[in-house]
Amino acid sequence: MTITTRHNMSVVHLIVRRHRSRQILENLLADGVPFAMTSNARGTLIRDRWYHNLLPIISPELTQIQLLVPDPAVDSVMERAARHAGLHRSGAGSIHSQPVDDLHVIGDMPLWPLSAAENPAEDASLDLQENLTAIYFISQGERTDAICRAAMRLGSHGPIVQYTEGHGLRDRLGWLRITSKPIKEVVSLLVENVDADQIFEVMAVAGQVEQAARGLIYRMPVSKGFVNIDSVYSETRHAATLPQIIRAIDDLKGNKAWRERDAFTGRTRAGLTGRAERPTNTQAWSLLSVVVNRDMTRQVSLDLLERGIPGASIDFLQLHPASDDLQHRELAHIRCVVETPLAVDLEQGMLEAAHEPMMVYRQVVSRLVTYTAGESPARKRKVYRGVAVNTD
Repeated sequence: MTITTRHNMSVVHLIVRRHRSRQILENLLADGVPFAMTSNARGTLIRDRWYHNLLPIISPELTQIQLLVPDPAVDSVMERAARHAGLHRSGAGSIHSQPVDDLHVIGDMPLWPLSAAENPAEDASLDLQENLTAIYFISQGERTDAICRAAMRLGSHGPIVQYTEGHGLRDRLGWLRITSKPIKEVVSLLVENVDADQIFEVMAVAGQVEQAARGLIYRMPVSKGFVNIDSVYSETRHAATLPQIIRAIDDLKGNKAWRERDAFTGRTRAGLTGRAERPTNTQAWSLLSVVVNRDMTRQVSLDLLERGIPGASIDFLQLHPASDDLQHRELAHIRCVVETPLAVDLEQGMLEAAHEPMMVYRQVVSRLVTYTAGESPARKRKVYRGVAVNTD
């Protein structure tokens, strides 16, 4: 099959309320965007009352619109998408772009035309930040609320939660697969770099990520983006949201260093006891993405498992083309986080053995934490005046 490779591409993610997504999508397709892929998600809102911890989190329905855009057109596309989505309004949504190493398109998968370029007459007046980090936590689901609350207590926006299908360990367990749920949840949020380390840590602790079968958490760089997502539901109307207040304090202080101070006293951080202590991971990781027609999902994911990936998460997308050349169809987005050398080998292997239409691309993962099997930690010993005491 024909393989087309494109360099200097980016993935643009637009997240909006679901009841407005159809009109926004139609406006984007009419405004020169050749195609878009959509998936369902939910937001996270906590109540502003003292008893909010006793009540379940509010989950407004959201839609994520994904665009694979050439780098020269990113600013123009993001400006148009923000305008159509009305992101200047409080709680309207968010938009951000992430770079792609190389995009390989096989068969009749959609591809942005080569003639697409940024229009110099358009003024990208939206104030896009270029100091953002995306954090993703793939969890079993029972820890999702704790993960979201931990992040919001440190000032993040309401995290976005998507359902995903997990392939990997469960497929190797035989009849024991009943012990592992097939449906996982992906918690994602955008944070500024100054807050990224603290929020990453409290999410890792809240999700108990270093325990077996608790999932994984990783970070990815963001080229530019804009976040206007609510995190607090109030029965009374306030003049400003929490993100607006934080931005105002940044302007008053003249910097963001004040955020690095611990807002909690004692040993408790963001409602969690203790802090995760772990060595810095210097190994290179990549997120490998494979987009295929939905009916090929299992075949491709099993092929990746046989090639050495530990596991994969699968999201289901809807393809929306602007022209009649491509039909609306269902796609599967298979994602796996692996070491970069393995990701390169997998990418090459998928291209060499490709017999079905697909997209394949890699993205940089700047940090990853998950359970690692090994020796059990040494038992804690009592210490008296600096000398270990044997209690056996």
